[in-house]
Amino acid sequence: MRWAGVEPVVVGPTADRTMWSPSPAVRRFAHLNPGLMYLQMRRALTARAATLADGIAPLLAGADAVVSGLPTARLVPLLQARGVPARLALMAPLTPHPAGTSAWSHTVTELLPSVLESARQRMLWRMTTGLSAALADEVARRLTPTAPATPDAPATPAAYRAPPALLATSAALDPDPAPDVQQVGWWADPAPVTSLPTDLEEHLRRHPGGLLLALGSMPADRPDQLVDRLAGVARRLGRPAVVQVAGARPGPRDGAFVVGEVDHRALLPHVVAAAHHGGAGTTHAVAAAGLPQVVVPHLGDQAHFARQVHRAGLGPAPLRPVLATPRTVVDRLHEALTAPRYAARARAAAAVMAAEDGLATTVRVVGRMTQVGTHG
Repeated sequence: MRWAGVEPVVVGPTADRTMWSPSPAVRRFAHLNPGLMYLQMRRALTARAATLADGIAPLLAGADAVVSGLPTARLVPLLQARGVPARLALMAPLTPHPAGTSAWSHTVTELLPSVLESARQRMLWRMTTGLSAALADEVARRLTPTAPATPDAPATPAAYRAPPALLATSAALDPDPAPDVQQVGWWADPAPVTSLPTDLEEHLRRHPGGLLLALGSMPADRPDQLVDRLAGVARRLGRPAVVQVAGARPGPRDGAFVVGEVDHRALLPHVVAAAHHGGAGTTHAVAAAGLPQVVVPHLGDQAHFARQVHRAGLGPAPLRPVLATPRTVVDRLHEALTAPRYAARARAAAAVMAAEDGLATTVRVVGRMTQVGTHG
């Protein structure tokens, strides 16, 4: 961010340490069920709420406007009540409505009548925003009390009462967003592209036509074993691969190359397809690169992006984790590589995304938030 003249402020531990248990056994157990995962995430966030609030509260006290992500969603109504313009920004359409979160459910719940599905979504939304309840309480204790509202000076300007959340997704993946969000477009990284490590560049030069097999920033309990399985998938397809698994030992391995954090904008032009977990960033990056993709969603909004990839014609039907054996992943990747329609639709999606400027739209919205009597 410094290249743009913005000085970042790091508050508390990293996201993986903040939201996940440090115990591999707890993480492994939590992955078995979304409810267990929710409980361990809430416990982890609650345990670190005071530390985060110590860093966040002074920044919020002097803020002209605030754009908050989902892990701090409860801060938005708190700030609005203090008269601070605040908006929630979402990386996926998570707000509850009949046509919304049901779009990223791929279970029997999508067969429920509309009224029951809406009630289910409201419950899930309360649980999700509840992840930041402890943080909001800690921040509220550290902020000076607001003056009581009067008829001439209400506590919150009317223009900022419950404004719609900003949806930072591309129209290529979410062509029909919910009516209760404002779609601003994908937040493409505006920073200069970071070069790949020299040894990775050499590997890609010597092994063209490879695959990206990635789990992004998702924690893995046995990362090196997972790398071996993914490398085996590439070998069965007769293709080289770049494997990205958090915590895995980087470097060449059995015809594959294991990487840590790399700039996808520099990496993706060197591969021909990708298989990944369906995170918002990875899905958008692969679509923007014009590549077919296979998605194996594990949790949360990943199921939404898995389904939207298939609906948009950017790749085959997604695979649930329990069905993602080496053979099924190989079959899906073979389909993605050999069916011309996926490559054609991926190039069309990339053209749509190249014309979007989600960050510029968001900047305009934030600018209007600071003007009394208006909102984005």
